[in-house]
Amino acid sequence: MKRLVMMFVGVAFLSGTIMVSSAAATKIAVVDTAKVVKEYEKTKEAQTRLEKEMEEKKNELKKTNDELTKMQKNLERQKGIVSEKKFKKLEKKFLDKQDDLREEYRQTQSMLMKKQKSLMEDVLEDIRASVAKVAKSEKIDLVLEKEIALYCNGKDITFKVLDRLNSKKK
Repeated sequence: MKRLVMMFVGVAFLSGTIMVSSAAATKIAVVDTAKVVKEYEKTKEAQTRLEKEMEEKKNELKKTNDELTKMQKNLERQKGIVSEKKFKKLEKKFLDKQDDLREEYRQTQSMLMKKQKSLMEDVLEDIRASVAKVAKSEKIDLVLEKEIALYCNGKDITFKVLDRLNSKKK
């Protein structure tokens, strides 16, 4: 029995030693993804394009809203002047246009959100690929998000990833 315990302790010691030696050989690095996203030129360009498109859509919606305001004022003026039947017809036209504006606004928001999501997916894919290339060139085995790692004695590759991404754009 004593022999069996000693053999078990020996196996445990050897497997622990193997695990420690393989862990010591693992090169670990961190990357600040939020910083990379913020400072990546493609992100800035995408944001500028999105803001321009948002501004155009905002102007279109404002124009429609201004027309609606005019219709409402006209409707208020016509209230006591025109027949009840004609007033109901004008009111229905106004309410239909108001519903159309709400729907256009909802569709615009949805389209812009989809576009933003698509642009961010492209940016994040570029970042993932760049992290992988930097890690491979630096012979790094594991890259963690800087915010997740409570402590890391490894390398911070954030600026190398940024340099690679932004130099690729030029």
